[in-house]
This record gives sequence, structure tokens and C-alpha cells, in this order.
Amino acid sequence: MSASPFTIPFLDSPYPWVLLAALFAGAAASRLTMRTRGRAHPERARTRKWIWICVYLSLAVAFVLAALFVTGPARIRDVGLLYVGGGAFAVAFVGMRFKKAIGIPVILLALSSVLLLGLFLQSVRAFTGETEIAVVRVISLESGRMKLELQPAGGVPVLLNMEGRYFAPIVKVVIFDDLYVFLGAKSWYRFVGMTSFDENLRQGNTDYRFPQPAGISEGLWRFFENNETRIPGVKTAQIEMDMKRAKEFASYGIRMQNDGGVEIVTRSE
Repeated sequence: MSASPFTIPFLDSPYPWVLLAALFAGAAASRLTMRTRGRAHPERARTRKWIWICVYLSLAVAFVLAALFVTGPARIRDVGLLYVGGGAFAVAFVGMRFKKAIGIPVILLALSSVLLLGLFLQSVRAFTGETEIAVVRVISLESGRMKLELQPAGGVPVLLNMEGRYFAPIVKVVIFDDLYVFLGAKSWYRFVGMTSFDENLRQGNTDYRFPQPAGISEGLWRFFENNETRIPGVKTAQIEMDMKRAKEFASYGIRMQNDGGVEIVTRSE
């Protein structure tokens, strides 16, 4: 299966899931340290205490699992999650454990600081993230021709014999407004195929088109292209065709940027 161009804004990020998990974990830890001795009904208070601990821990585990399954295990390795999770845990623990001493305004201020930090880290990830949609390996270069291996993400590799010295992926993209990108949306794409150009940047006659292009359907992309000015949140629908000069035995990654555009980068293998 190829990488999907569809994402769930905001929920696609691990930050809200980890933030919620840390808040409930802090609440559970706070309940755990509360004493039930001296209460009017200690046994009843102890029972309520452990019920709430179980509820909070269950919710914390559920949100951690959601972060793993919705965003993927690789996204959980983000160091910024440690700061957001640790801050949220501390706020929830101290706020619930010492409600009278600290006060609601201080708790809200601390929680707001954690949320702002999470949003800042989310914005950095949103506008610098990328998805590799294919790998191109140069098998050989001959007089005015090149043999390439095209490996789409999750797909079957294809050998291409193309004219020229420059190759260019043909990708149809739908780019969203910055607010949607900030909330976790990524550009939608349809990876159509490959074309090539000679030294004088004249296009060759050996284009390759995928039988089943990865990404959104042609009909959906065409709908966005025809109605981009009438669809809220859509910045543009366009065709990206960046060129790269092929070097023998080199490997290149074709990457979609979160906020639009296609980039071809040299891979070290």
C-alpha cells in the first residue's frame, strides 16, 4: 500500500494525545497520594479513591494507545513530547493535589503554558515535515539516455529507460491554507508518473505513467482544480514537476512537503 495523502487535522499530531494522557496520568498520581484516614467514612473514601485512580489510568492508557495507532510509533519519538507530557503531568498532579494552596488561576496559567508550548512545537513540525513518496535509483547513464529504478512508497519498483539527463516526477497536489497545515493537515497528492529532459531542458518522449497512481483520485483532484477558489481552506491545486540531474549509481528521495511542494533529495544508502 502506498502512503496515504489523507490526514486528520490536529488529531494526526501526537501532541494532543500525549497532552491528554499526561493530564490523566497526573490526576491518577494525585489521587494515589491522597490520604483517606481521618475521613468521615474512610472505607468509602478509599473505594472512591481507587475507582478514580483506575478511571484516570484507563483514560491515560487509552490516549497513549491512540497516539500510537493514529499517528504511528515513529512520531512518538519526538523529543518535544517529553516536555509537553512532563509539563502537563506536573500541572495535573500539583493542581489536583494542592487545589487550595495553589489556586485555580495558577493552575490555568500553568496549563496554558503547556498548551502554548505544545502548539509551538506542533507548528515547527507542521511547516518542516515531509513524506517520502518514492525513491529513484540511477542504474546507468548512456549517451543521451538513462536507466532508472522507480520505487513508489509501498509499491512495486519499475525500471524506466528515459531520454535525457534530468528526471522529474509529475505530482498533482492540493495545497491547504497555513491554518489547516498548522492544525495537522498535509498536502494531498496524486503521483502520476515520471518525465525527463535533456541538457537543454527540452522534454523527452519517454514519459512513464503509473497504471494506478498513488494518492487521491483523478476526479477528486480535478474537482479541486476547477473549484479551488470556492473551497474554504484550499490554497491551490497544481502540478509539481521539479527536475533533478541524474548521477550514475546515485539514489534520490522524492518528498512531499507538509505545506506544499515536491523536493528531490540525494539519499545516502
